[in-house]
Order: sequence, then structure tokens, then C-alpha cells
Amino acid sequence: MTFSSLGKKDFVQICLVVEDLDRTVAQYREILGFDIPHEVQTIEPYSHTRSTYMGKPADLHAKFVSFMMGNVSFELLQPLGDPSVWSDFLKQHGEGVHHVTFNVQRTAAATAVFADQGCEVTQQGLFTGRGGMYTYVDTEKDLGVTIELLEYYGGEPQPNVSSFPADKGVGTDVVCQVGLVVNDIEKSAARYRQLLDLPEPNWVQTPGYEITETTFMGEPSEATAKLAFFNFGQVQIELIEPDSKPSVWRNILDEKGDSVHHIAFQVDTSRAADHFAKHGIAIAQQGLYGDRRGIYTYMDSASKLGVIIELLESFKDPR
Repeated sequence: MTFSSLGKKDFVQICLVVEDLDRTVAQYREILGFDIPHEVQTIEPYSHTRSTYMGKPADLHAKFVSFMMGNVSFELLQPLGDPSVWSDFLKQHGEGVHHVTFNVQRTAAATAVFADQGCEVTQQGLFTGRGGMYTYVDTEKDLGVTIELLEYYGGEPQPNVSSFPADKGVGTDVVCQVGLVVNDIEKSAARYRQLLDLPEPNWVQTPGYEITETTFMGEPSEATAKLAFFNFGQVQIELIEPDSKPSVWRNILDEKGDSVHHIAFQVDTSRAADHFAKHGIAIAQQGLYGDRRGIYTYMDSASKLGVIIELLESFKDPR
């Protein structure tokens, strides 16, 4: 199958559903140093948006802010009552990444292809200004995250990308990866390929402590994982199937099942970790890459930022 209706396979947005928008925005400004607009937008009632939820007309209410992370829009959204896929997600999973987004030329054509693969529309509506339409497709059961499709009636907007000061926040605002934990990585990767018409991913098996020097909650750890990587423009999707040993991967998989685990940034690890420490956010897990040409660090940031932040750093030579 060729998924011609999807068009360009670059993520244009990542959305985090939160319990308290004002509190989360304040944390993102203070901790990450992001320039977030002070204007809060709202989802208007049915009379403006012609929204549907599970195929039926519905008054959907939420407030949100959007800002750029490199070329990708990042949305913080707080649902305001039922019904909506946002409130469903918050009740089932708590705060976390709800969806990733693609632009499409024709919503009907794209949703028809998803429907042929067993993924139906769960929620849909016009933009408040009626300049386009958003559509959520029920892919969470297959991909661990919901797919959103955006159709702009007047042509896709061009992102306004500005440089981020290296001495501000963690040193960057460019999100480079979304990581998901899965129970069966071969099955999940096959479903990604089938639904989104993707090539074979890059596969990695992480080695044990002797190579990676992994620590979990400050103690040496033999935890390992199978990894698969797909590219979506600026953002890479990482699928992670952890072994049974204690780890940040295993904790989230046991708690939430197949789901988004982290978002990642390329940074100077030492500087960024020190910056997080000043805000009371400690390192949860850290380890060298299997070739020892880089290091990953998971910050225990979910309680303040709604998601685990991963710090990635590549080295010129192996360590």
C-alpha cells in the first residue's frame, strides 16, 4: 500500500495534554526558557467549529497555547469538561503527549486510507476561524499515539523559526525525537510501516552495563532495550522495547502500556543537567550509546513538564 493521501511525512506539531495550562506554561517558560505567547486560545462551541466526537455533534471545550520548537509547533492543551478525546486521554493516562500531526491536502482522502486499515476518526472540527480542519484518527491502539491530520483551506502556513540563545534554558528549543515504549517492537514497527508507508527502521539492541555504564536512580543498571528509529523530518520516532529489569522504560510501560515515553533535545548534557538540577529536576537514568559515541540522559521532569525530557549528546570520538 502507498499512503499517497498523507503527503509529506514530516511532523508539524506535537501536543501535550495537561491538567493546568497556566501552571504548565509557567514551568515551560521558567525551566526551559521558551518564549510562549501570553494569549491563550480556546476551542469554540459547535456553532463555530461543527465539531464531532465519536461521529456525533458535540460541544468541545479546551484552552491551549502553541509555540515553535524549531520547525515543529508544540501545543499545550487543557481540556475543559467532557466529551472530548483530550479529557478521555487525561482520565486514562494523566498528562502526556496526546498526538503528533501531519498536514494533508484532503482530509477525506487521508481518513479513508486510515479507515481501510481499521483506524477511524474519533474527533473532528473546523478551526475557530474556519480556515481549516483538524481530525484525530484512532491510532493510539496501534502506534501508541494519536495521529492528527490538519487541512488548511488557504494553503499551509510557513513556520516562523527564530534562533534560540545557547545560554538560555537547556540551550535549545529544537525537539528532535519522540520516544515511545512498546510491548512488542516488531509488531509496533510493522504497524508503523503499514499505516504510514514507511521504510524499514534502523534497529538497535542496547548492550549491558559493561559497555553503556547505565545508571538508574543513581545506581548501576543492567537494563537493556530493543530500539527502532523512524524519521519524520525534524523529529525522529524511537520505539523502545525494554527488558524486564528496572528502568524508566519499564516503569512507564508497566504503568501506561504502549505510550509516549519522552521528548528529546540535542544539548550539552552537563550544562543542561545542571540547569534542571537548579529547578529540582534530577537525573532518572543515564547511559552511553552502544558505540560509546554519545550519551542519553532522562530527566525526572514529568511532574513539572508533563513529560520526561531526554538529553542527547554526541561525541567526536568514542569514550
